[in-house]
This record gives sequence, C-alpha cells and structure tokens, in this order.
Amino acid sequence: MHKVIQETLEMLDNWSSRLDGHCSQKRADERSDYRQLISLYVARSDLNGGESGEDDEALELIVVTARNLSRSGLSFLHPQSLRTEKIIVALGEDKKDRIYLQSKIVRRRQVHNDLWEFGVQFVGRAIM
Repeated sequence: MHKVIQETLEMLDNWSSRLDGHCSQKRADERSDYRQLISLYVARSDLNGGESGEDDEALELIVVTARNLSRSGLSFLHPQSLRTEKIIVALGEDKKDRIYLQSKIVRRRQVHNDLWEFGVQFVGRAIM
C-alpha cells in the first residue's frame, strides 16, 4: 500500500502545482508538505456506520498518511471514506511530546487509486 500512497501523493502534488495561481485559495494559512504517518482517534460508533453498540463513546485509533500541514489544519489520505466530522489528530512520534488536537473534517474527496483525501481544520487542544 505504501507505493500506492506515494504514487497518489505525487499525482496530487502535480495537480496542485498545475492549478497554482489559477484558482482562488480558501485557506488562510500557508501549507507545507508533511509526509508522515499520523494517528487519528475516531468514535467507534462513527467507524461502525452509526450502529449503536456497547461503548459507543470509545475512541478507535487509525493510522493515516498526512499530505500537508498548516497552522490551522492538515490533509491526509486514507483508503476508506470516513463518515464522521469530529476526530482527534495526534501529531508527533514521541508519545510523551505528542500533541492532540480536536479537529473537524471539512473536506473529503475520492482521489486516485481508490484513496480518499480529507481536509481537516484544527479546533483546539485535546486532553488524552
């Protein structure tokens, strides 16, 4: 899967560079490439398609590949469409220095190679 993700990131970068200057940007903050595996925490009930069950409030950990990062958000790739809007993003490799951010998915689109790209807005710090 790693090769497919890398190929998709390159395709998305090519399209972004072609469109640069041709479209008005809605983003307030400049983006930087950020190619890292990051952890997301999503409510288990959101991953189960809204089906209720025991411990609906429990958080499920998923690992995704980040594409870029700014002061106000990030984008990432994932092989499935996530239906939720509310997630917690964990940034940083070292567990003791990791930053947890309450976040909101503000954009989702299916891209190349059957992957989904998500745009995330940071809302505030989260305590984990």
